[in-house]
Amino acid sequence: MANIKDKASAIKRLLEDETFQAILVAVRQRQVDTFSDVSSTIEAREEAHAKLRALAEVEIYISTVLTDEMIFDKYQSK
Repeated sequence: MANIKDKASAIKRLLEDETFQAILVAVRQRQVDTFSDVSSTIEAREEAHAKLRALAEVEIYISTVLTDEMIFDKYQSK
């Protein structure tokens, strides 16, 4: 899947997948709940924070792939 268009197409399919979206929301909410729970341990909050950062990295990757496709399309149209 080295092709920019193939990567973007796969990402778009994931973004349209309701199950994938529900998983992201559920995982994020669990971590936010742990992070904001005053009774959670420092270790649990640190782990939740790390997981939230990992989710943010996934979102950055998704954005990067879609941006790469837009740039590719722009240069192909010239």
